[in-house]
Amino acid sequence: MRLKNLFKTHFEYLRFCLRQRFIKIAHFFLFVLFVYILIEWQHENNLYRNIGHAVRIHAADVDDTTVVKEAMTSINDIMQSRHELFRGTEQYSWKQSAFQSADIDLMYGSGACGGFSKVLARTLQLQGLDVRIGQLKTLKLGFGGHIIIEYYSETLHKWVFVDPLFMLIIRQKTGDWASVQEVAKNYHLYSDQMPIEFNQRFQFDDVRYTNWDKWLGLSKPYYYLAKLFKGERYANTICLRMYTLSSFPVLFWSLEIVYLVLMGVGFWRYRRKQHRVLSAQYRVISAQ
Repeated sequence: MRLKNLFKTHFEYLRFCLRQRFIKIAHFFLFVLFVYILIEWQHENNLYRNIGHAVRIHAADVDDTTVVKEAMTSINDIMQSRHELFRGTEQYSWKQSAFQSADIDLMYGSGACGGFSKVLARTLQLQGLDVRIGQLKTLKLGFGGHIIIEYYSETLHKWVFVDPLFMLIIRQKTGDWASVQEVAKNYHLYSDQMPIEFNQRFQFDDVRYTNWDKWLGLSKPYYYLAKLFKGERYANTICLRMYTLSSFPVLFWSLEIVYLVLMGVGFWRYRRKQHRVLSAQYRVISAQ
């Protein structure tokens, strides 16, 4: 009975909202905004899925290492040619400035190592691969001196190092691809595989996947919770940047949460008001 009354009150609250002109207008604009975000989200996803689909065709879809190598080469060719065309002189539209997704880097070949890594990571992510973006601790610049990606290879059963800017894949003596940690711990064993510019500017000895001190450390509680429940090794490999490669899902779910919270608060206030009205009516009837 209480559940039935709750649903009835909720239905009455919705009717009450739709009778208010301001709330109706707000709902209309919110609905249009949601539709726009979903259209842009789907458009962006299809862009990267189409790249991934073409890459799999060219790579003959043999195994994940072949697909990743083909994707890295294709994306580097696309972005280098666009970088040569624009040379950092591009002007962003209002939409691009507001949403700042990885497709800006793809469109203009911008972002240097970070842009190349975001585009490749987004492409591989939509191909169903586990990917994370790493910030190398270079000897000259510290953490963030160079940005690369790692992906989990089902073929090799390990995380492996991929540098889309230099089209760099590091191999062990066995011929298998090496991980970032393996290279960081024994850089001297792999330095002969690096381009001269890489050895001069980006020699590294460590990697991190999230800067937990960013945004005044607001994300640190998430790190401590992950460390508490899943261990330090897991917490140290969390890559929050993977969740921000596209602004549209972040924006969509943020708006959805805010909307539900506001509706929840409004419903609670409406119930309290209705309860006071009913109580007042009951007291009047009792007094009679």
